[in-house]
Amino acid sequence: MKYSLLPLLMLSLVLVGCGGADVEQNPPPPNQSDNINYQGPAPQTDDIQLFKLTLWDNVASNNRCGACHVQNNTAPSFARNDDINLAYAAAIPLVNLPDPAQSLLVTKVAGGHNCWLASDTACADTLTQWIRNWANSAETESATVTLVAPPVRQPGASKVLPESPALFSAGVYPLLRQFCVNCHAPGAAQPQAPFFADSDLAAAYEASRKLINLDQPELSRFVARLGGEFHNCWSNCESDALQMLNAIRQIADNVELTELDASLVPSNALRLDDGVVASSGGRFEANQIAFYQFKTGNGAIAYDTSGVEPAANLSLQGDISWVTGWGIQINSGRAQASTGNSAKLSQLISATGEFSVEAWVVPANVVQEGPAAIVSYAGSNTERNFTLGQSQYNYDFLLRSGLSDFAGMPALSTPDADEVLQATLQHVVITQDPVNGRRIYVNGQDTGLAEPADAIRNWDNTYALIVGNEANGNRQWQGAVRLLAIHNKALSAAQIQQNYDVGVGQKFYLLFGIGELINLVQSYIVFEVAQFDNYSYLFNAPYLINLAGSSLPDDLTISDMAIGLNGKEVVTGQAWLKRQFDVPASADLAEGAVLSTQGTIIATELGANSDEFFLSFGRIGDRQNVRTGISVPVQQILPAAGQSSDIGLRTFAEIHASMSALTGVSQQQAAVAQVYQTVQRQLPAAEAIDTFVSAQQMAVTQLGIAYCNAAIEDSSIRQSWFAGVNFAASPAVTYSQANRAQFLTPLLDRLIPLSPQSSAVRTEVQAELDALINRLSSCGGSCSSDRSRTIAKAACTAVLASAELLVQ
Repeated sequence: MKYSLLPLLMLSLVLVGCGGADVEQNPPPPNQSDNINYQGPAPQTDDIQLFKLTLWDNVASNNRCGACHVQNNTAPSFARNDDINLAYAAAIPLVNLPDPAQSLLVTKVAGGHNCWLASDTACADTLTQWIRNWANSAETESATVTLVAPPVRQPGASKVLPESPALFSAGVYPLLRQFCVNCHAPGAAQPQAPFFADSDLAAAYEASRKLINLDQPELSRFVARLGGEFHNCWSNCESDALQMLNAIRQIADNVELTELDASLVPSNALRLDDGVVASSGGRFEANQIAFYQFKTGNGAIAYDTSGVEPAANLSLQGDISWVTGWGIQINSGRAQASTGNSAKLSQLISATGEFSVEAWVVPANVVQEGPAAIVSYAGSNTERNFTLGQSQYNYDFLLRSGLSDFAGMPALSTPDADEVLQATLQHVVITQDPVNGRRIYVNGQDTGLAEPADAIRNWDNTYALIVGNEANGNRQWQGAVRLLAIHNKALSAAQIQQNYDVGVGQKFYLLFGIGELINLVQSYIVFEVAQFDNYSYLFNAPYLINLAGSSLPDDLTISDMAIGLNGKEVVTGQAWLKRQFDVPASADLAEGAVLSTQGTIIATELGANSDEFFLSFGRIGDRQNVRTGISVPVQQILPAAGQSSDIGLRTFAEIHASMSALTGVSQQQAAVAQVYQTVQRQLPAAEAIDTFVSAQQMAVTQLGIAYCNAAIEDSSIRQSWFAGVNFAASPAVTYSQANRAQFLTPLLDRLIPLSPQSSAVRTEVQAELDALINRLSSCGGSCSSDRSRTIAKAACTAVLASAELLVQ
């Protein structure tokens, strides 16, 4: 059995770098004193007054719509400055108050008509918000989503990029390495994701897959960026695009078609853009002063589309990439607004004395601490107005107030034992008001924390809004941010639940046509589908609907439903393959008959612009395809009859007891016992090795962290283990080459004392621990006082939670 130090990878992230830079003093926004000073007739109605305050005041300036759409100039004159009542009359046909995103004003700008920003999407979203503010103030009833029949497309033959990058390396890759390496490679002076010019061929191929369309090579993003968008052409854009197109065609010509299995019973096929966009309305946004949906998808700016001026746009600095389906992935670096534009936060929050920070986040792991700064309005890690941070499994809320210091300490943190922060998509909201004080909500639920009520004090308006780090760069957070909103009111529990229920990200309703299969035209199985991340789609909650409102002639049975992708059924994620749905003839198909509330995730293949989906069925109505298994072959390796592995796993009770015996920490120690009670369901319940799953390794690691933390924090245990080690010194001293053996030798003697045949060579283990200590000891000369002990805990857990203890 190969000895595994899997926790090394996770625990190497326990500490973050300590170096950094000061708050970037970005220049102030350009002078916008050319706004129209309206002196015409007064608004004749309350709604015209709302129109002026929410929309006209924002678009009538000379650098926006007021440059053209005024009296005696370009019609329609909705930005005219002589009579607000006439401007209102011109604007009414251009807006859709029930569904602001469908307003003609919005769709026109989204299509490229005179956007005042570098992103048409950002201009459209900002206009949508201004119209929504008008609609919310007017208490207009929100629109519901209307489903419409999609185009009829049969699942057809398609081409899929092969697993091997050989074809890619012959034509496309040399062009990327020659002409794109100065930006789209991790080693570039100013690296820009995606890294399709990486020196690592496999990595470059993976980054390129979604940018290549084998069915229609001319639609490949590589070609469009050169030929249609004139992006960094190396000679003539037209000839460069043709050169890239020919290289992609060379791949396509050498890839065979994936033909649809003739035995399948399929629905019609759809692409994402065939779906109906799910409405993003329904959020409570009445007091929103900064809003980021991260919809742009490219470039170095994440736009504030709150509609509250000045826009505090975020500049993306460092290793930050866009997440498909809206969001940014922060690996290192930060997203920062200018100090001048961030000042609106201090001004507007100080005016009310309360605020909320709302975010949809996906923490990269549960070992980040510091706290790592998810969202911070600060000048450094010791001076801040507020910070939403992460300390391992906890969310932290730091606030400058009458009861805190300038660093916002003491922090309000979720309880250690609750472990509410998980490395998955979560909705987290922090609120502050002078009556209730600070509160933290996760996934719509109040975490139950209570503290003395207090008011904010002495806020500094020269700080910058930063996502992913502090201003001086030593509180790095890693993960994805899918949405960020700042409100200058404390959201109520009901409003937080409302925004949680709406969800996040780009979502579509895909209507899979099955009318011919059940002899009832205009019948569809509808899924809510979202681009979950750069690598997968989320299919959720299917239901059966008939757009004509017709009823089933007889009871209907649907069973063994599978999702198909690009001409074949997918291998994994088939949540409904073993389910049967019985729909009675009396079901109201006009409203929709729910088949399942379950969801599943499937991997992308060609990318959101090209992937084609369909459904297939084992039985639907009187049609049947008898499956012996999923139609895509799955390799299965079974032991010979009567044989089983000679290698087993320790059960959870044995692991618990072994860790206690090795460390000398009692199983009843409070923190250890709490973790054990939390994770024991994830631990192995049987000794058979074929029952092992990845969740068990994570549970072993969590328990190992608890034991090592208790051991290293216990002075008597620590002294008995490492009599000659000074943990009060800096890591450079404690773990110097002269002193390192005094730490590693007793650690390995204690935690791997038996040295069975399954163990790794001790010198190899020591080399891995050496590398781990070297990484964690590097902190730019400003290590915290407890850094040496934290490194000891990381090294301890790397050994204690490894296969050395797990394997029986």
